[in-house]
Amino acid sequence: MSSSDKDTGNNDGGLGPAQILAGWGEALGTVATEFLRPVRRLLGRAGADDVTEDGALARAARGFPLAGALVGIAAACVFIVARGFGVPMFVAAALALATTAFASGALFEAGLARFAEAAIAGGDKDRALDVMRNHTPGYYGIVIIVAVAAMKLGALAALAGTARAALALVAAGAVSWAAMAVLLHVLPAASTQGLAARAGQPVFEQAAVAAALGAAVALLVLGPWTGIVALALAAAGAFKMFWFSRRMTGGVTGATLGAAQQAAEAGVLIAVAAVG
Repeated sequence: MSSSDKDTGNNDGGLGPAQILAGWGEALGTVATEFLRPVRRLLGRAGADDVTEDGALARAARGFPLAGALVGIAAACVFIVARGFGVPMFVAAALALATTAFASGALFEAGLARFAEAAIAGGDKDRALDVMRNHTPGYYGIVIIVAVAAMKLGALAALAGTARAALALVAAGAVSWAAMAVLLHVLPAASTQGLAARAGQPVFEQAAVAAALGAAVALLVLGPWTGIVALALAAAGAFKMFWFSRRMTGGVTGATLGAAQQAAEAGVLIAVAAVG
């Protein structure tokens, strides 16, 4: 991505008072087109790697929690239907989590695996970026995916009541996707190539609206106390990925975004299970 493209991502995405209430559909459409595989199939671009123009995601950053909430709603619907047919809680939870993975084509899970491989491999920035560009995760990455999936599955299955688990899925989706928008704002792209470079850096207003929307969804559907705890654990998980990424590469990559999303999602579900 050229410097002019980065400027486009930074300067054209500002939100004035009038713009905050406008353009939500376009923002959601941009994010959904980039990350949601069913949407890409509908548009006939299922096999395309680059589906949005440079800087488009930065200008549409407030659409991240909306897309995440939609994924959470889809997973919640699968969970509710499964429970309605008498499917055990654990199996229904597995089906719901499979739905979230299907929605993104397991993009974020793969990002987590590559990020974990880079973290364990060590070395300089170039070494870390090379590992994260490898689309075939090693044993360590696979173990991390399984461990995080087990934590999310256990947290969901431990919840008392179908409604509580469904609401937790919606909150987890909104908060974890909002975390990606914030991460794109606080860290520059670590490389001139890849998803993070094409996305650009959202301006503060975009990231703030995304964060506020994700927090509002969590507080609304989970209640004040559980919502606050969920936001705290999600922020802690995402910040850990931010810290590792800055130390390893000095910036953010597509793998970093996936790792942050997975960490924040797990944080929300674990918090809801812990608080009850």
